[in-house]
Amino acid sequence: MSKEERDGRTELQKRQAERSKRKQDRHHAYPSSGIKHAGSLIQQGYRVDEGQDRRRTALNKAVHEYGYREVVEKVNALAVMNKNHKENGRRLRDDLEYLRTEFGDSG
Repeated sequence: MSKEERDGRTELQKRQAERSKRKQDRHHAYPSSGIKHAGSLIQQGYRVDEGQDRRRTALNKAVHEYGYREVVEKVNALAVMNKNHKENGRRLRDDLEYLRTEFGDSG
């Protein structure tokens, strides 16, 4: 094995070790990485652009189907992703507050 091959292999191993280290680092996790049921809010009829009554009805259904904690995680992840969108961010924060006041004591 030549020196170039050995150096090339060690560089590859260094990069792979760095990647695996980043994968294990909790600070690189995305907000939605722990969500179990993808699209479950949509299946319950939740859309950010709907009116308050429809959103709350869908949130009630989702809490009864998936539980308070998972629904709050989902809405929080949506709020983080939409924090720069003024109207959607406001609606999602309102929905989080609604979930906390309605279901916060039971979860």
